[in-house]
Amino acid sequence: MTNYTRLGIGYPPFQQGGLDSLCGLYSIVNAERIINHSSDEETQQLFDDLIHYLSRRGLLTKFLIGGIIHTEMLVILKKVVGKKRISNAEIRWRGVPNPDLTTFWKSMQNFLDGTPGRAIVLGLQGYHDHWTVIEKITSRSILLYDSALIKRLPRSRCTTVYAAGKRQHILLPAQTYFLSNDDINIGQYDI
Repeated sequence: MTNYTRLGIGYPPFQQGGLDSLCGLYSIVNAERIINHSSDEETQQLFDDLIHYLSRRGLLTKFLIGGIIHTEMLVILKKVVGKKRISNAEIRWRGVPNPDLTTFWKSMQNFLDGTPGRAIVLGLQGYHDHWTVIEKITSRSILLYDSALIKRLPRSRCTTVYAAGKRQHILLPAQTYFLSNDDINIGQYDI
């Protein structure tokens, strides 16, 4: 079992079920837990709020089976999680040309930079069609706090373009959320 003391959390991420497609919800729950060091009870309440929200809108079955798309992640972060739990949810690469891997990697490293109370929810395609939470980034790997217990993505296997050869993990910059409770300008983390 991985030791989660790098973030000061001390406990593993909440895990999604083996047959559901709720990695998006779990990425939100796990990111919120990193940011706020939420108790089990507070995390359960957030999960309950997320499920009630989807159920009231008739979306629970759809997302349970098919997963959550990017536009719904935005709505959920705003309407359910809200400013009281996560005050800043920025999508740095939305609406701009897809950056190369080095530029994107450095922007994530600069944002996380060891400052507590920050998390990145990352959209993936390719080998995994998945939402996950970045725990830490080194020059060689992304270390994850993940609902499917994926531990790391080696940089040598990542791309921001399309899967080819050994680069099987497509990182989706336009579907990556820089989350914190800081009063910050996310643009300051550009390289």
